[in-house]
Amino acid sequence: MTHPSTPSSTPLSPGQPQRAADGIPPLDVESALRAADEALALRLGTVTRQEIDARTGELRGHVVLLADAVLDHARTAAARSVQWEADQLLASTPRDGALVFGAYQHLRDLARMLRRLADSAAQHGGTA
Repeated sequence: MTHPSTPSSTPLSPGQPQRAADGIPPLDVESALRAADEALALRLGTVTRQEIDARTGELRGHVVLLADAVLDHARTAAARSVQWEADQLLASTPRDGALVFGAYQHLRDLARMLRRLADSAAQHGGTA
């Protein structure tokens, strides 16, 4: 899939990449949803902590980009609430010494947030 070389003002939708801003990689809602689905399909006891941490980093990147793009001009209370939840989730990343279950649960929380943000992008044409 090719990405536009300049920022786009077109709405976000699954399968349609968009640049969040200059210097930031293009946003691809479809790949973000695929990453969320893959993370939610993981089962505790079948993945290692290193795999969980790697997926967590990937999902964090998607959440940051999508939240910035979708909630950048959020004016409703619901959108501000989602922004606050995303900020809290991103700030609560488990430390290296945390139990595997805590890291696994955080990964699942990120995946669910990513799905919410992607749904918001599809419903509101890229703005909340």
